Amino acid sequence: MTSVIRSARIRKSSRRMAGRTISLGVALALLGSGPAAADWPVFGHDLTNSRSAGAEGPSAAQVGSIQRAWSFNSSHGDFTGTPVVAGGMLVAGTNLGSIFGLDAATGTLRWSRNVGQQINGSAAIDPRAPGGGMAFVPVAQVGSPRLIALSLATGDVRWERVLTSQTGADVFGSPTYWRGTVYIGTSGPNNDEASSRGSVVAVNEATGKLRWQTFTVPPGHDGGAVWSTPSIDTATGRMYVGTGNAYHSPAADTTDSMMVLNASSGQILGHLQVTPGDVWELDNPTGGPDYDFGSSPNLITAPDGRRLVGEGQKSGIYWALDRSTMQPVWHTMAGPGGQAGGGINSTAYDGKLIYGSDAIDSQIFALARAGSVQWNSLDAGPLHFSPVALGNGVLYSVDPAGFLTGRDPATGAILTKAPLGGPTFGGVAVAGRAVYVATGTGPPPQPVPSVDTSQFDGSGSIIAFGDTSGSSSPRSGRSGRAATFDGSCQLSGVVRFAPPLTGTPQNGRAAGTLPGQCSGTLTDARGRAHSISGQAVQAVVQSQGTESCEAGQAAGSGYLAFGAGRRLHFSYTELRAGPALALKVQGASGGAGAGQGNVSPSANPAATAQACAGAGLTQASVDLRLATAPSGISG
Repeated sequence: MTSVIRSARIRKSSRRMAGRTISLGVALALLGSGPAAADWPVFGHDLTNSRSAGAEGPSAAQVGSIQRAWSFNSSHGDFTGTPVVAGGMLVAGTNLGSIFGLDAATGTLRWSRNVGQQINGSAAIDPRAPGGGMAFVPVAQVGSPRLIALSLATGDVRWERVLTSQTGADVFGSPTYWRGTVYIGTSGPNNDEASSRGSVVAVNEATGKLRWQTFTVPPGHDGGAVWSTPSIDTATGRMYVGTGNAYHSPAADTTDSMMVLNASSGQILGHLQVTPGDVWELDNPTGGPDYDFGSSPNLITAPDGRRLVGEGQKSGIYWALDRSTMQPVWHTMAGPGGQAGGGINSTAYDGKLIYGSDAIDSQIFALARAGSVQWNSLDAGPLHFSPVALGNGVLYSVDPAGFLTGRDPATGAILTKAPLGGPTFGGVAVAGRAVYVATGTGPPPQPVPSVDTSQFDGSGSIIAFGDTSGSSSPRSGRSGRAATFDGSCQLSGVVRFAPPLTGTPQNGRAAGTLPGQCSGTLTDARGRAHSISGQAVQAVVQSQGTESCEAGQAAGSGYLAFGAGRRLHFSYTELRAGPALALKVQGASGGAGAGQGNVSPSANPAATAQACAGAGLTQASVDLRLATAPSGISG
């Protein structure tokens, strides 16, 4: 499940490039018009729910000696979601209804707000939201679950939206956003004692106004809960979700299904039901196996380039479907399933393998993109409800025994175990050079509707490990203004692709750091102008887009790091035909610019062509030239 599969699971009874042509557009996009990849702004990290921070985080060589940087202890409830980090802020909510905004570098409390109802999911942060950065927080108020938008800077309420007013309706999933719209699923209560219908809701990011709501089952049916975070294919505009069981007979044919919707209209475009007739609630535990799709779907690519959507089910099976036809390509039993919190928690994907955890036996596993099991490893302790996370060649998990475990993603070998000081069902985020962990298990399961256990909660923590200095806010100056750059830059570096680029267009990801020099005028957050000439900078990039070795297009965002904690964030669109790339750049806080790129002359054309015609191009050297408009770029 999105925040923690536990939130719904345990509570339910108890988620060719030929020559020098290259995909520079992929290299310079950070998930077009969606969450920025250099942070961890949503539960799944990005629109594909990869739960992978790419090159961010401590390296495998560093993680063995990782140290705690800071801790923030909640005075009001456990954290059971994944902490989200963007714009220099970390936001997390507790099961007793408190929302905390922390400085991601220091752990200092910047603001807090008590909304009076349980928060068992994860927030989402858009630092470039209309009118200024916002945090979107799901509030699990039974009967009228809602989404609240808060100022990232102050915690003040921007807007509030009731998602559904059905009796017994709830929310356990977490929001994501794309192109000015926030998306979130709704469910029934934690014990399934309801007659509500699951749905997906889309609201205007700026105002909270409803854009559309799609129910997953038709009138006269119930269930079909959406427990998890949707994934979005930005190349096609298609959104993928999983649904849960029915609560009462008859079960609709869209329960226990993987489903695809049009992200613009909410129209259901197709689905695959894998467990028909699953009718389950607490007072009818033998009515069905309770095999919800509770984990968040991943957008993955098969070895032959076929675009797939994969999702773990409570049965313990991971399903991979063709994204266009929604027909099965493969499925694998990754671990044991069961009613009492069983099955696969939300999974991670790095372009090579799919990683996950199974609740019942606490195993951590890795699957190949063709479905075979690559390795298994075990975390200690009882039921394991936390999703895994990836960063810079390390796979992270946390457990009820109270440890953060780092593994080698290729083999499952344990690289480190760091004590947390308490049990957790929460999640892990990786941003900058740091790892952020939520601790707490939340209140005990609600046995029957008449017994309210929501206030029987602990006091969790947010713990940061590693070097958090890279998570400082680019807008943390006293004036609160964004930095502005007016000038030009020359950048060169190596970009790595996953999956490797071939002659066949496919949805892929890339990561790289492009150092270089800039000249012009840099105005800092305090309004002080600095004339610079040949100042060393770095462009930190990650991406997702539809690309091949021959051509591509994408939209995205990134930042220029000028040193001394100064970062200038931007978004852009790009179009590539052959080796030439054209960029239109927009500052996160205003201003514009343009860029041109090409494959570096140092690239080996023969080797590149051979790679594109064979197993694929895994990396390339690129050059980029960027110039601002007269007003500069503010970000």
